[in-house]
Amino acid sequence: MEEMTVNALEIQNLCVNLGTFRIDNLNLNIKRGAITGLIGANGAGKSTLIKTIMRSVRAESGKILYGGKRFAGNERQIFSSVACVFDDLIFSPAAKPKRLKRAYAGVYPNFDGEMYDKLAAKFNLPQDIKVHKYSFGMKKKLSFIIALCQGAELLILDEPTSGIDPYDRNELTTLIQEFMCDESHTVLFSTHITEDLDKIADYIVMMDGGRITLNDSKENITETYRLVRCTNLTDDMRVGAIGIKQDMFGYTFVTKDKNISGEGIQVKTPTIEELFVHFLGERKSMGADGDTQSFNIFGI
Repeated sequence: MEEMTVNALEIQNLCVNLGTFRIDNLNLNIKRGAITGLIGANGAGKSTLIKTIMRSVRAESGKILYGGKRFAGNERQIFSSVACVFDDLIFSPAAKPKRLKRAYAGVYPNFDGEMYDKLAAKFNLPQDIKVHKYSFGMKKKLSFIIALCQGAELLILDEPTSGIDPYDRNELTTLIQEFMCDESHTVLFSTHITEDLDKIADYIVMMDGGRITLNDSKENITETYRLVRCTNLTDDMRVGAIGIKQDMFGYTFVTKDKNISGEGIQVKTPTIEELFVHFLGERKSMGADGDTQSFNIFGI
């Protein structure tokens, strides 16, 4: 029996040149059996990275291993073991979902038609009308369901819950958790809805300007940092403060200092969204042209 590697994906020294945007020497391992959340501001490179992994954007140099294997020579196996929900709809607007189901079942040998029918009914997706008559949220749910039913071991999701109402968002994240009941399964999940990552992610990767600026387990990240709200900001507080924000009630910032206390000071464990907002605020305060190499608030 073939032994599984620890990593579902290994990205080594990846360089992508899109003219106006670059990914330079990016290294990233996505652990098998875990949900990795990919976050970053618009234009950080998340979608470009996903499209490069899915080979719809060509890399300038570097290596991507899928379960320890190169793509060349293993195309059929990798093709059937990886499913993706892209940020943009990839179906023809004139297609009908019932025909898409047949088409995918004909291409993917492990496509689960029974699961597809069950989920299409669950999310009220009519099968005999053209996709262009679907709402944006319905199209996103259709894309997600088709990817989930392909029988893949690695599920790559680029903003899968954007444009979907809170109830169905919760249903989709539950389906992701059910998908992960199989320990050989892996999810890479890019999203701006960081609330989803607070609920289900095991690891968090943050991108900025085509580079990885944070890569750690969610547990370690939330244990390392504290969110502080205070009425007065002292010089001692400023030393370790990240992403200071001021409003009419006082100041808020993130810090590694867990010993901050005193009158008018509130300290709590931050959510992923709160960390992201303050980390991004710190980056912006350094200036858009600041040296990314000196952006070391994450300790990497």
